[in-house]
Amino acid sequence: MSEGSAKDFVKFEELFWNVTRDMSKMWKQIFESHLPGSQSHLVFTLARKGPMKMSEIAQILGLTAGAVTGASDKLIDNGYVTRIRDKKDRRIVYLGITDEGRAMLHQLQTVGRTKMTEAFSHINEDQMPMIIEVFEQAAANISTMKGNEK
Repeated sequence: MSEGSAKDFVKFEELFWNVTRDMSKMWKQIFESHLPGSQSHLVFTLARKGPMKMSEIAQILGLTAGAVTGASDKLIDNGYVTRIRDKKDRRIVYLGITDEGRAMLHQLQTVGRTKMTEAFSHINEDQMPMIIEVFEQAAANISTMKGNEK
């Protein structure tokens, strides 16, 4: 890497950290206003993966069973999540996202996307495919790096 390229990369690294940190804070503020703590992660997981056992959710999110129970109880009280009994074995309980939970999640994502659109409003249609390609390659590289760490 040339000296100029190295300086450019240092500048890129600084900007990347600042942008990702600040965007992360914005998203967190949006979600924490409705879904404090691990509740947002739980709702996202159920929205993406469908109904799951509490133990599965705990494992995916790296939480204790008690933390999942506490978060899910609050989400159930708010009507965002429901308990679903297994039809074959009533002792098995799944958590699933409700229509109200999906609507709330969609509303929060819309607010977040609006802020993200504002932050990146300077990007034109011609630049977007290149940016997507850069991030897809970075995601692939990170995935490969994770595989090499095991």
